[in-house]
Amino acid sequence: MKLQNWFFLFFLFILSLSSFGQYFPTKNYTTADGLPNNAVRSLFLDSKNVLWIGTENGVSIMQNGAFSTIDESNGLGHNSCWDISQDTNGNMWFASYGGGVSKFDGQKFTVFTKKVGLLANKTRKVFPYKNKMYVGTEQGVSIIDINSNKVITPIVPVHKEDFICISFFEYGGIVYFASVFDGLYKIDESGSFPKIIPVVSHKNTYGLGLFGSTLYSGNNGYINIYDILEIKKGKLDSSQFGKSTVWQFAKDKRNIVFAAAWGIYNPDGGLYRIENDEMINISDLYGIDSKVLLNVVYNKKEDILYVGSNDKGIYEVRLDKMIDYSPFYGYSVINFENNGKQKIVLHSKGVSILNTDKEILKTVSLLDFKKAEQAYLNKGNNIINKQGVESRDFELNFNIKADGIVFYEMVKHKTSFWIGSNIGIFEMNSEGKIINYIPKHSLKFGFSSNDKFIETITYAGVRVYDDIYSLKSTHYSKFEKNTPKYIVQILNNKNKTYLLSVFNGLYVYHNNQFQSYLADGIWKENKFKHITVNEKDQLILAAEFGNVFIVDDRAAFKVLDTIKKEDLIGKTILFLEAYKDYIFIGTEKGINIYQNGIFRFINKEQGLNDCNFTVSQIRDNELWLGTKNGFYTVDLDIFLKEQIAVSGIDITKITVNNIPVSRSNYKWFRYSSKKIVCDYQQNSFLIDFVPNGNPFPEKLKFRYRLKSTNRWSPYSDKTNLFLPYLPYGKYEVQIEVFDLNNGLARVFNVLSIQIRPPFWLAWWFISLIIIIVFGIVVYIIIRRNNSEKEKAEKEKQITEAKHEALSNQMNPHFIFNALNSIQEYVGSNDEHNSSLYISEFAGLMRKTLKNSPKQTITIEDEIEYLSSYIYIENRRFKDRVAIEIFIDPSIDMKVLEIPPMLIQPFVENVFVHAFDECHLSPKLKISFEMVADNILECKISDNGKGLNTHKQSKFHVSRGIALARERIILLQPSNMDPIHLNFTENEGTTITIRLII
Repeated sequence: MKLQNWFFLFFLFILSLSSFGQYFPTKNYTTADGLPNNAVRSLFLDSKNVLWIGTENGVSIMQNGAFSTIDESNGLGHNSCWDISQDTNGNMWFASYGGGVSKFDGQKFTVFTKKVGLLANKTRKVFPYKNKMYVGTEQGVSIIDINSNKVITPIVPVHKEDFICISFFEYGGIVYFASVFDGLYKIDESGSFPKIIPVVSHKNTYGLGLFGSTLYSGNNGYINIYDILEIKKGKLDSSQFGKSTVWQFAKDKRNIVFAAAWGIYNPDGGLYRIENDEMINISDLYGIDSKVLLNVVYNKKEDILYVGSNDKGIYEVRLDKMIDYSPFYGYSVINFENNGKQKIVLHSKGVSILNTDKEILKTVSLLDFKKAEQAYLNKGNNIINKQGVESRDFELNFNIKADGIVFYEMVKHKTSFWIGSNIGIFEMNSEGKIINYIPKHSLKFGFSSNDKFIETITYAGVRVYDDIYSLKSTHYSKFEKNTPKYIVQILNNKNKTYLLSVFNGLYVYHNNQFQSYLADGIWKENKFKHITVNEKDQLILAAEFGNVFIVDDRAAFKVLDTIKKEDLIGKTILFLEAYKDYIFIGTEKGINIYQNGIFRFINKEQGLNDCNFTVSQIRDNELWLGTKNGFYTVDLDIFLKEQIAVSGIDITKITVNNIPVSRSNYKWFRYSSKKIVCDYQQNSFLIDFVPNGNPFPEKLKFRYRLKSTNRWSPYSDKTNLFLPYLPYGKYEVQIEVFDLNNGLARVFNVLSIQIRPPFWLAWWFISLIIIIVFGIVVYIIIRRNNSEKEKAEKEKQITEAKHEALSNQMNPHFIFNALNSIQEYVGSNDEHNSSLYISEFAGLMRKTLKNSPKQTITIEDEIEYLSSYIYIENRRFKDRVAIEIFIDPSIDMKVLEIPPMLIQPFVENVFVHAFDECHLSPKLKISFEMVADNILECKISDNGKGLNTHKQSKFHVSRGIALARERIILLQPSNMDPIHLNFTENEGTTITIRLII
């Protein structure tokens, strides 16, 4: 039996070594996260702490948790990159296995191969010193001047196998390197040409690490350790230790040396810590599951270790111990309590006492609790009577076995620890000994501020014990309004004891009386799950799915502040703690930290992988968080100190109208200008950016605005902006970064966008248009004035022409002849003809006066006027003149209009000059015809004297034609030759008038 117990203890010890330790937060990056290949051959941190990763498929740059890749398509000499370095000018160098060495100055690549003097194209290492880059190849060393790019290759010593240069270091101004198969060498550059000088001859060197004067050399299955000072003295002795084959070493700020190992043919690779000349495998502790590790580098600024594997990508290990995880054998943690410097942990398998190093000093097992219960029962106490009538719903079952024990909580009172379970309540002293058993089944119990034991009974009220050991109590009925019901937490603050109800709000026990704040109308909030107190003795309360309240209840109840649930990340509040002026609110998503209106947040990105919290407690400067699989401790001093903030934002890519901006505008893969100018048609932008300097990229939220007067966009976690169809103008793109890790927001001016207006809106074009418009307006005004003058002049001419025409038509000779005719009729007593003549004459005068003011009259009116005139004139000829008036059938006489009294002078001329008394058959013909679509031709023809008549009345005819022509031209400026005359010898005259209709 003893042998079995010893075996059991030994098994627990071995288990503790493997399952109860402190684990570091680790994140693994693979091709699924953006790496071009999981075979990582090199890691390098440049002067800006940017991580460069050399893989078998190109080089990646890691910033803000994202990867950007460069390869042969960008100008890299070869995709298989085995080493990376940076020279004193800031240029990056890449050693490739097969493509020589590539130098990158931020914009272009320069490739060095055998063609330009490199010893071999298969290169292993690049090492900078002063103004030179030392290149380790498979055949020896080449040296490149970083300014002139001149390549020098020292003579390689005699060797049997390939002279593979695997590692460099500098000490005392001398560059040393190791050959895999031949040992350690130095490069003597004191002369005109460098020489390679042997230092230590030994076989198998895969990696060197110089820390101080200690030189580690990775050998085949172990490490050789040298003192460089002794080597310089010629003492070449070394000691060896460890296992596996180390390819790279790194040292952190705690002076811990790490070794990345790959056993080649042995499965003993992994991450090792070198301590006291021992190699300690820490792969499991650091969450590294690859055994093919080739690289390890340390970021001192962020206290991060990067480990590169040849099969599973990169591992990022946080060394700051801000969050420490203990698996605790996979136990579900129920409660924490403090006992001096020790920690008492109640878990699913019992109670464990931990020392300051979180090592288990003692465990009280389930069997120990069962034995304590059984010992009480063996005393023969009357358990039934002591349970009480109202607690029968929770009657104890004494048949439960040890492995069926379920623990509820642990309460510290004075120097004892009271543990509630489904088999009763136990009192344990500070040494881990169970000293009392109380046969009570209570889901929630506690002690009042005046040391009374409070037992809550879910469906039967509350009991308060003056002496719990005698089980004498005062019962408070559930039917009383102030009796606590559905209690989930009990808290003492000064002289008050607060009881938190999940349905009935807040209760207080004071002066031996219970009071319900809800029932008494003090506070209407009725659902609570968590309560704590801050350093100001203010209460902090939280509902499971609601708000968080800060309350002062010392004098008069007052709600000081409310943290809205909408401001919290997560839906379910799992714990509530206060530290200094901080409030910690745990949810299923992580921990919200509130301080004076500022929110911070921690989750798995900082190492909090399991957020299924079961319990919380703050001890000194540590936050302890229990889970169903172990516990976390958070170093509050580290976490609450000023955090690294985003130092700037760089633009990595700009696409305008779906066309990327030329690479010539970039340097170090960043847009090199703060401004971009585009045409008005190039107005849709896609901008990719990356924040610099933040260790937790998933905590960053971004929003932007285009002008300082604009509203901010909603927050987003996307690192790009899409700005479609921007109107012309100037825009100052601002990005605000809100960092949940430190709770701060910063605004950066990232880009000035200028979209030129279309040419018709450009100042010069607008000025030109204004000048042209002004000129046109001036021209129009001048022309209008001239036109008005011309119009007035024309109207004056027309008026004068009308008056003259009227005077011609009303000439004294015509009137005299007409009056003579009337006199003759009157003298001969020809009443009929005289009346008719007078009537026609009067009508003619009326028509003349009516038509003379008009610009045009219808042809019908003109013919009516001519008929009256011809009638009067023809009476003098005893109606001998035959009259014919012809109207083209296509002419609408009622619509078509011509100038008035235009034809009458020509008709008058016929009666006056064309005929005499001897003419046998005088004839007058007037015709109107459309000779074109808009040309009306009027002909006045007679068979009179013709040319003789023209000679006799030349002045009168010429003056009449001139007046008619002038009138027509004034009315129709484009009708420059409207009147034609055709005179014949004794055969009559034809006058043709053409009018534009």
